Amino acid sequence: MRSSRLTQPRALQLGGKIGIFSPAGPPAPERVKYGVAALEAKGFRCQIADDAIGAYEYFSAPDAVRLQSFNKMLADPTIDMMMMTRGGYGLSRIVHRIDWEAVRRAGKILCGFSDFTAINLAAVARGNFITFAGPGAATDFGEAAYEGTAAVEHNFMEAHFWPVIHGEEISVDVESPHTYAAQQITGPIWGSNLSLLSHLVGTPFLPKIEGGILFLEEIGERPYAVERMILQLYHCGLLAKQQAILIGEFTDCKPEETRFPYSMEHVVNTLRRIVDCPVLEHFPFGHVARKLTIPFGADATLSIHESRYRVQY
Repeated sequence: MRSSRLTQPRALQLGGKIGIFSPAGPPAPERVKYGVAALEAKGFRCQIADDAIGAYEYFSAPDAVRLQSFNKMLADPTIDMMMMTRGGYGLSRIVHRIDWEAVRRAGKILCGFSDFTAINLAAVARGNFITFAGPGAATDFGEAAYEGTAAVEHNFMEAHFWPVIHGEEISVDVESPHTYAAQQITGPIWGSNLSLLSHLVGTPFLPKIEGGILFLEEIGERPYAVERMILQLYHCGLLAKQQAILIGEFTDCKPEETRFPYSMEHVVNTLRRIVDCPVLEHFPFGHVARKLTIPFGADATLSIHESRYRVQY
């Protein structure tokens, strides 16, 4: 992990303490229990926020309580890392009430994805601080056991999670047919959930990143709606400022059955027509078990080769 522009968090050491919190939706208590057990089995201590397994309307707790839990963990000097239990919806309701300078000063690893993208984006925009787009305690560690394909995908996630939060550099090779010339691109890697990116356009919580390697993922949206959000990023000028776009997993983003089957393939073709930079598919990130952990805003190197590419950070 490297960056000349942003403050980096402290690497997590073996035996460190991980704070488990729920800044958005309510997790299943059993998944939190299994997730904590899995993290502790790796040699780390865990502290669960008081409201982490609660439920209030659509959220884990009222806005003020979730914000208080975040601030309490942030200020606790015994906690080295803060990991979400799950995503959902809720951070848009409190992102403007977080002290982002305090986040930077605390220097802790903050890790999550999905709705957590609001934290990833705002930490760069308001705190000049690197957080991590990566797994959640309940979402990605919350099974009693992993077998078969699930075990393979989970092992991939862990293999690309622990080294990163320990401060090591990693790389991943991705098979992806394309027609781009061989080239190497270096720039800040950022992006994540498309809904949150488009939602925060025009707010002070969207960083102004130029020359970036933008990665995108989504879940449960019709392809035409995905394309509309991408066009929002195009019309605001964001896409034109990037050096490359990596298409992650668009889980359950399927066409309507009763209309023309406008698919994600159509969406990717549209994206390639409207931008001048490489658009590469199959980036392993999103609402899936097989995901990378990405230092959000840190410099990465994208090496494009015939029918494949490598990302290193």
